[in-house]
Amino acid sequence: MATLDIEKLRKVRGLMTGGATEGERAAARSRAEAIAKAAGMSLDAALSKLDAKPQPRSFFDGFDDWMEAKEPGYKARQAANRAEREARDARRRAEVLAAYGSEAALFARTEREALLDAAIAPLATWGHWTGDDGTVHRFAKTLDGRSADIWNAKDISPAIREAVGRAYPWPATLTDALAEVKAWDSLAADRGLFCRPGEWTHYAEVRCRVVLLEDELETGRPAASWDDMQARFDWKRYAHERTWRDPQKRDEPFLERLEADFAFLRANAHPVHSGHPHMQPASRRTTADKRADVLSMLDTQPELSDREIARRTGVSPQTVGNHRRAPKPAA
Repeated sequence: MATLDIEKLRKVRGLMTGGATEGERAAARSRAEAIAKAAGMSLDAALSKLDAKPQPRSFFDGFDDWMEAKEPGYKARQAANRAEREARDARRRAEVLAAYGSEAALFARTEREALLDAAIAPLATWGHWTGDDGTVHRFAKTLDGRSADIWNAKDISPAIREAVGRAYPWPATLTDALAEVKAWDSLAADRGLFCRPGEWTHYAEVRCRVVLLEDELETGRPAASWDDMQARFDWKRYAHERTWRDPQKRDEPFLERLEADFAFLRANAHPVHSGHPHMQPASRRTTADKRADVLSMLDTQPELSDREIARRTGVSPQTVGNHRRAPKPAA
């Protein structure tokens, strides 16, 4: 018989009492019961062990005092940062309530959440919770026989991949994939404003879709355009930025240099005049070269905007407009 995992039970008990939703609290209770059962104990008996065991001293106990002695004024700066963060959160909380109308509307399933919930239904075992208005809600306790607090791409079965991928259209480009990741993060951040720090988490099916999107941005589909390459750079910058509650400058000189090199090559790229949308690098393009490129695109793809043709040919939108309006030579 297994020994009672005191530390895991303590963490789960925190979610039992402080979870963001009734569903999260119910799921935590189920996990706690399983931990107790594995040790041959009732839940009440297992929880009593937590109160009998003294809390271990935190590694961070006394850290603020140590930093204050090392850097006088540290505590005051930290207090100012907290006050600024709380004011920022309060402003955002008011904006979110104004946008949604109520907390209930904020936490109600979105259209995409509803589509994902329906798609994974054949793979799920369900837990249920009842809202204040008496409405019974469900959440997936397991997907394809697996339950996880943190999902990794390697842990997501082919059946789960297929379900969350077909729930609604998969992003056509890496730029679209990054936009969806940001949208899910934004929703989680907005909901988190009304919970204790770290207590809001997406439904399991949402977490699986996000993990697969991130995997695609990281090492998945090959880039098919300049925009896809830019999306990969944007993803690496965003992945760094979202790990911090307060803005932090990225200190990775190699990536900064690589982004700058890419921007230079893209700005000086030469369009391929074969109807193919990709770009290839060119060097020392003359004014005559650029003029020929603009005229060629105006002839073959006149539906493109001046700005888009300018971006592809490396000239200004005004230059494209001048060429577009210029009278054509007589035949």
